[in-house]
Amino acid sequence: MRVKQPSKASPEKAKRSKRPPIPHDEDSSDDVAVGFTCQHISHAVSVHHVKKAIAENLWSVCLECLKERRFCDGQPILPPDIWLCLKCGFQGCGKNSEGQHSLKHFKSWRAELHCIIINLSTWIIWCYECDEKLSTHCNKKVLAQTVDFLQKHVSKTQTSAFSRIIKLCEEKCETGEKNKGRKGGSVTSVKGITNLGNTCFFNAVMQGENTQYFIIIKSMHKIKLILFLKDPLVVELSSPGPLTSALFLFLHSMKETERGPLSPKVLFNQLCQKAPAFKSFQQQDSQELLHYLLDAVRTEETKRIQAGILKAFNNPTTKTADDETRKKVKAYGREGVKMNFIDRIFIGELTSTVMCEECSNISTVKDPFIDISLPIIEERVSKPVLLGRISKYGSLQETDTGQYSGTVTKAEGVYTNARKQLLISAVPAILILHLKRFHQAGLSLRKVNRHVDFPLMLDLAPFCSATCKNVSVGGKVLYGLYGVVEHSGSMRGGHYTAYVKVRTPSRKLLEHITGKKNVPGLKEADSESASQWVHVSDTYVQVVPESRALSAQAYLLFYERIL
Repeated sequence: MRVKQPSKASPEKAKRSKRPPIPHDEDSSDDVAVGFTCQHISHAVSVHHVKKAIAENLWSVCLECLKERRFCDGQPILPPDIWLCLKCGFQGCGKNSEGQHSLKHFKSWRAELHCIIINLSTWIIWCYECDEKLSTHCNKKVLAQTVDFLQKHVSKTQTSAFSRIIKLCEEKCETGEKNKGRKGGSVTSVKGITNLGNTCFFNAVMQGENTQYFIIIKSMHKIKLILFLKDPLVVELSSPGPLTSALFLFLHSMKETERGPLSPKVLFNQLCQKAPAFKSFQQQDSQELLHYLLDAVRTEETKRIQAGILKAFNNPTTKTADDETRKKVKAYGREGVKMNFIDRIFIGELTSTVMCEECSNISTVKDPFIDISLPIIEERVSKPVLLGRISKYGSLQETDTGQYSGTVTKAEGVYTNARKQLLISAVPAILILHLKRFHQAGLSLRKVNRHVDFPLMLDLAPFCSATCKNVSVGGKVLYGLYGVVEHSGSMRGGHYTAYVKVRTPSRKLLEHITGKKNVPGLKEADSESASQWVHVSDTYVQVVPESRALSAQAYLLFYERIL
């Protein structure tokens, strides 16, 4: 809704309504003499009614749009421009929305004043009668108190709203499944995703995640955790955060195969709130997008688990908690983070070991990873470096004329020759490989266009440490390829697409994640013939032979553990 700037005219001229003026309370101590003061506040603001309404309804959702159950591209229409009536708590879409339910609500009341509304995103206050923007600094204190209450209420109700919307969509999905009956094959179809404007980088990544729909949903759809240390602790979880809920909603919508392309607007907007850089609708990096998405969801889930743990201890504070309680909360917190579904599905661990060749001292560092970045060696021979240089670990190298050995002393410290080894110490359920096609070349970026062969089956055993978690000694660690994100074009103009292997979801993968056998709800594929490869370019979806997927100019490779 476009907000008009406050008029410079006197308060007497600001009123444009044909209704008879309402007497102004001259003796009220709540009034501030400076600036424009709306005369309708005393009759159009009711904190009691607002509190009652928001306790009974969804937060920041147009109630009328929700009642109409209107869906677009498989997702519920949720206008972002929501205004709340400060008289009764009604929430409706703004004047620029298709429904204009906020304006219609104001016009429907003739006996009472429902003219003052507040935007639940920008907190702008508007009076329909005065046709002016109001300020909490230039009006009655009740207005400032109401706004303060609403802002404090946001964090408590925002996630609950998403969860209730998700429930509506689940009911819709279940109805659709019943209508379809038993007809059709066992292989799920792939839906195209609408390009919102240079968002192919987002669409291609989400196609890879979509194929793990059942795995992700079953892992994140938890309301209770049981953590074990000396004593088991039952943790009640609140609703997921807004981004996590939007991801859940998006994946549910992707499941609906009877509709056409899907709009990612709700999920993408939630992500942009966490990472505003993606709002520009410029060319972006798919790998960077993937990191932001998983990191942000992981943060929300971690906070949700930690809040549940604190609640299980009756929300202790630094003043009320004794030393033993603090230690327990901290210990259960460490265990709880491990239950984060992002960690259990996507996060692995790399162990970096550096050995000094002079004294044989060994240092070890463990780091989690979302993906593993692999350099691509260019086919052409690089120009020789004419000057000596210090290598990454401090060994001084010289071209042609010889090689330095031993130690080199500088102001900053002592550098010596060293050897480094990187091994995987914890394997993820989903392995993502990043082929580094973009790299710095002087002051500009270059792209390596060379084709890289990648296998359908990958054995990680040779790259795992002897103490690698979830791996049997001497056994294979097999992963199967199920998704490829391809970047075609150059740095000046390119396009991301995805190759997706559509197949029956694997029971074995969920068993790897949960650590449980005989997980209900998933069936093994009868044979390899039950799968097929699909090429997806935004809304365009085409079945392709396996050979075409393997010939792609891969940028991201998605593998799932199968053994």
